Amino acid sequence: MHNDFTLFLRGIPGGKKVVYYYAYDETGERRGPWTTKCMNKTAARNYCHALMKKGGLIPDRTKNITFGEFAAGFWERGSEYIQRRECRRDITDDYICGCRKMMKNQIMPFFANTPLDKITEGVINDWLVGFKNRKIEKDGKTEIINYQNTYANTVLKTFSLMLAEAVRRGLLAVNPCEKVQKLKNDRRKLEILTVEEVRKLYPKNYTEIWGERKIAYAANRLASLTGMRIGEILGLRGEYVFDDYIVVCGQYGDKGYKPFTKTKENRNIPLMPEMIGLLRGLMKNNGQGFVFSDNGGAKPLSDDCISRAFHSALIKIGINEAEIKRRGLSLHGWRHFLNTELQRQGLTIQQVQSVTGHKTDRMSEWYSHLDARNITDVVKAQEAIAGTMQAETEILPQESGDGLKIVKMPVGKTA
Repeated sequence: MHNDFTLFLRGIPGGKKVVYYYAYDETGERRGPWTTKCMNKTAARNYCHALMKKGGLIPDRTKNITFGEFAAGFWERGSEYIQRRECRRDITDDYICGCRKMMKNQIMPFFANTPLDKITEGVINDWLVGFKNRKIEKDGKTEIINYQNTYANTVLKTFSLMLAEAVRRGLLAVNPCEKVQKLKNDRRKLEILTVEEVRKLYPKNYTEIWGERKIAYAANRLASLTGMRIGEILGLRGEYVFDDYIVVCGQYGDKGYKPFTKTKENRNIPLMPEMIGLLRGLMKNNGQGFVFSDNGGAKPLSDDCISRAFHSALIKIGINEAEIKRRGLSLHGWRHFLNTELQRQGLTIQQVQSVTGHKTDRMSEWYSHLDARNITDVVKAQEAIAGTMQAETEILPQESGDGLKIVKMPVGKTA
């Protein structure tokens, strides 16, 4: 036998917590949630009892509920929506955090006080088109930001997911987002680093480009050879470094270390001896802990630290700020670079995926930036390029006392 209602606290924008309640109808089905607008449970309980006397504990669910009330706590681990979705598939903290940020920064400022039934196709369309000339308040000043269409469409998808949940709960009859046409795709084409540029990044003496940032240098070099995600690189522990390969089985991010990859699948990546040696050199200070750490392996460097060093290295080799921005050069670009190089050297999609961890052929194709005009240049530069292939063997540049040399390893070697 259910109580007439149950109370619980939810966080709302601004950091405050408000008491919400669920009610149970004549069939025993749980309905809600609705806000009591009270900050403590005693006041909220009195509020609910007053509603019961009026017969209004279960209100007309299609009226007076604002988007802000509906959205409170929506993108939080443990919310009704997240729990229901996790019964079907895993949801990462990064995904939840990304959706929560989009809701807070792009949806709530426009729809927080709007009743759900007043959110129409036309209103959503105007909001979506407005991304190209969006005004925001920052430090007391008004700035105009021209967001890319691809980002606006991503926010629209998040909005649509939320309103679809409102339909499922009976708060809306239809999802107005479904009739809104997406903006045209204006995804910027990324320009990966060229063979010559990569060669410049890794001279015989790395300090010429990277200064004393040995850890950042090693992290970027590993990325160029493996295409590992930055979270996977930061999450690499000494216990997963072996004589000729590493095991990618974890990641490190805002929520700390997680003993699994983005795809929930581990993979072994063969590495040249000198790269293994570079990792083992860092392990002398960090032991079996995080390899890319400056505090004994207890915690890795931040991705921002690795990124800043990469940015500085690019400038050092002659790529200025404007060019970095135009080409979209970033740490994540190493995945594009490595994916392209492996395919250019004739590896199959399946072989490439075993290294990069991509789950679909389509994703591998998106990460490829093949240009037939550069093939001759690539062949000529093979002997000094990190992570390229030659013939049926893997060609990897290695550091030695004499500079770069080439070592051949069997393609596809795993543990």
